[in-house]
Amino acid sequence: MEFSKEELDFFLSKYQEFLKIPSISATGEGIRNASSWLKEFMEELGIKTEIVETKGHPVVYGKVNNGGSKTLLVYNHYDVQPVDPINEWKYPPFSATISDGYIFARGASDNKGTLIARLLAFSKYKGKLNFNFVFEGEEEIGSIHLNEFIQSRKEELSKSSAVIMEGAGLDTKGRPMIVLGVKGLVYVQITVRVGERDVHSSVAPLIKNPVWELIKILNTIYDGEKVKIEGFYEDIEPLSKEVEELLDKIELDVEEYRKSLGVYSFNYKDRKEVVKALYTYPSCNIDGIFAGYIGQGSKTIVPSYAMAKMDFRLVPKQDPEKIYRELEKIVKAMGGEIVEMGLEKPVRTSPNTAVVKAMISSAVKAYSKDPVILPNAAGTQPMGLFYDLGIKEIVSAIGVGTPSSNAHAPNENVKLENFYKAIEHSLYFYQEYESLG
Repeated sequence: MEFSKEELDFFLSKYQEFLKIPSISATGEGIRNASSWLKEFMEELGIKTEIVETKGHPVVYGKVNNGGSKTLLVYNHYDVQPVDPINEWKYPPFSATISDGYIFARGASDNKGTLIARLLAFSKYKGKLNFNFVFEGEEEIGSIHLNEFIQSRKEELSKSSAVIMEGAGLDTKGRPMIVLGVKGLVYVQITVRVGERDVHSSVAPLIKNPVWELIKILNTIYDGEKVKIEGFYEDIEPLSKEVEELLDKIELDVEEYRKSLGVYSFNYKDRKEVVKALYTYPSCNIDGIFAGYIGQGSKTIVPSYAMAKMDFRLVPKQDPEKIYRELEKIVKAMGGEIVEMGLEKPVRTSPNTAVVKAMISSAVKAYSKDPVILPNAAGTQPMGLFYDLGIKEIVSAIGVGTPSSNAHAPNENVKLENFYKAIEHSLYFYQEYESLG
């Protein structure tokens, strides 16, 4: 597919315009300007668009009825991460500076580049596929109010036949990645309190230490090998033959991957086991622990409280709400407090669905190479909210970034060639998905 110089200039100008508007969800900086710009641009493309208010940042929602039998829901987010540490950026983070064929800006890869590429592809699309565009402003802070929006538009969104989430990007060899699902999530904060304030450790014989009590709770939850929450493993869906085949095809150099993470060792050495664990095993992780005095030198106290933050990554068909309820029973029975900080469902789309077939064939057309297909991501996106609407075909693909794009880090960047390829891939996908019965 060839785009004219005029078209490429237009694509780049819109990309830069969008990137120059800050939209940091953590602080709220620029959110209103970014959502307004997006609405105006979508309307210029003929998309019926509204800014839908939530209790947090707004969702930009667009609809197009082309008279077709299928509706594609396109999900992206227009918010970005904070830019700190600012002194490590080569160029101002919202300058959208172009250098040596790359564009540098916060959000260039995650997720403004993919969002604008999909809209620019829509501007060239001439078919009968209908569209629902859902662009949220809180993904980088946990999609706190996305479900509020989804429930407010439940009837019309549930008519969508498939969803494409924010893009998976390209791997280190420049191959497009197609991710068929995500792991679920249970994120909690657990606290044990024994008093109103820290006290002198001379009275330690008289009172419980909250750190030891927290350790007891943690050991009751996990023994170092298995999660001990009742029913944690019983709902796990056995791997299908198709998923097993996808896992076998995943290329991963275990030692190279270990070094890239900066860790000293893995729990597994065999490549197949590492791949299987990364994409299909549930996990129990302690994100952080805080208690008492951790400053320089000594301070003899009994802390008044101890706190831990934990996340559990889930696989199909584990139920985050069920697991949270069982976890809550353990913590409260042992005198602790628990706060739920995020529940996400695990989702995995069959590789035999129309949306996956169209994504694969369009990727081959755009890149002239076979894509890398993952049964699901090792992490989490809010796919489950759309799955609960009854939409069973959900995929993450068509990203503009690569592993070296520095998403969430200083000097976030995208190779312009990859941006243009994402537009091409999006347009091919719209056409391919429309053509499949």
